[in-house]
Amino acid sequence: MISQSKYVVAAHPDKKEFIQVQWTFVSEIEGTLNLQLPIWRPGRYQVQNFAKNVLRVGRCQVVGGSGELNVESGKWSVLGKVSSSVWELEVNKGEKVHLIWDYYAQQEDAGGSVVQEEFLYLNFINFCMYVVGCEDLPVEVAIQKEPTWDVLTALEQKNSETWVAKSYRELVDSPWMSAPKLNRFEWNVGDVEFVAGGLDPQFALNHKLKEAYQKFSAFQLEYMGNFPVKKYIFMHWICPKPYYHGVEHTKSTMLVLGPPDRDLYEDLIGVASHELFHVWNVCTIRPLELLPYSYEKEVYFQTGGIVEGITTYLGDWFLYASGVWTKEEYEVALEANKKLYLEKEAGNAQSLVQSSIDLWLDGYGPSLPGKRVSIYYKGAYVAMLLDQKIRAKFNDQKSIREIMIRMNEEFGGLKKGYTLQDFIRIAEEVYEGDLREWFEEWVF
Repeated sequence: MISQSKYVVAAHPDKKEFIQVQWTFVSEIEGTLNLQLPIWRPGRYQVQNFAKNVLRVGRCQVVGGSGELNVESGKWSVLGKVSSSVWELEVNKGEKVHLIWDYYAQQEDAGGSVVQEEFLYLNFINFCMYVVGCEDLPVEVAIQKEPTWDVLTALEQKNSETWVAKSYRELVDSPWMSAPKLNRFEWNVGDVEFVAGGLDPQFALNHKLKEAYQKFSAFQLEYMGNFPVKKYIFMHWICPKPYYHGVEHTKSTMLVLGPPDRDLYEDLIGVASHELFHVWNVCTIRPLELLPYSYEKEVYFQTGGIVEGITTYLGDWFLYASGVWTKEEYEVALEANKKLYLEKEAGNAQSLVQSSIDLWLDGYGPSLPGKRVSIYYKGAYVAMLLDQKIRAKFNDQKSIREIMIRMNEEFGGLKKGYTLQDFIRIAEEVYEGDLREWFEEWVF
């Protein structure tokens, strides 16, 4: 329906809390196009309605034959909406369309976008519209910034101001950050390049943290036997506010922690190990309902306990198994996670599956007393029990590792999506026995 899609993003010239977004494309049809802004982002299964941050969307004219947008002259018309996050546009076949809008970029977390005097952080899923059905077409994004500023992103760079993505999906899976100075550290595990960097003035990726990242990244690659990408970036924003938060992406993760006047080491290694394992467990081994992502609607799935629970359990275990943590340090973390479930949620009404479905309802905010269980903490507890059950039967010769390797072999690389029944089938094959009653007790 469209081609030659390109976005241009810049700090707003007049409104310091806004960015200005321009979008050009060529229409391949004649008629009506619906322009969709995502209502949620992968990694947080909650409607966020990013459209609430859009002032208005304008359709711009072109100045003579120059092809330049006539933004400042006021010669543009406001697009109408057909729903909260959809704008309607009449087009002619072969027409080059120019659109412009202002976006309020003050969501100071890993999944938001932020514009400040000396910092620009962009999650394109917040503000880049798309046409449903065209998510797999290539796109470009030009970002106007100070020419001397550093940049950190997994996107492929075309020139000093332009980055390219194989698809809209890749674009919105690739956060971008820039500042006058970003710290950066690189290492390799086999033929995989790793980068850790970002805005972190307090500790500037100290030696202890670098060593921990090297250890657990090498161990995770050995554990799974391969890595889905050739380069991976740990992006950091150590901010003034109290934070402990990360978002997974296929080729990168964004970690937001603060404030910088406290020791962030333990929090950083915990969230970084967790997010790295997500490269397998959800980014490339994905539930059927989430493959591909539908950004325009709620997507319900039963397997939140697999996506987040196994990742939470193994994320900590990797720190111990790789030598970052001692056995005593791991046991302290394990007991803390167990208590979060056993003391707060063990008697709650919902099962792991029910709370996974209800993520869209109350998974991240307040819930009724005694209702919800956490897909993170109960999920991690159940993953631990499953791991222990397999290890006990096979005298540690098998573990949950065999399940995840089998999942990667059958579903990895986004070959196809899996269901809860697929996971149970593979778990039973690894266990070499019937696990239906066990899953009924702990999952359903």
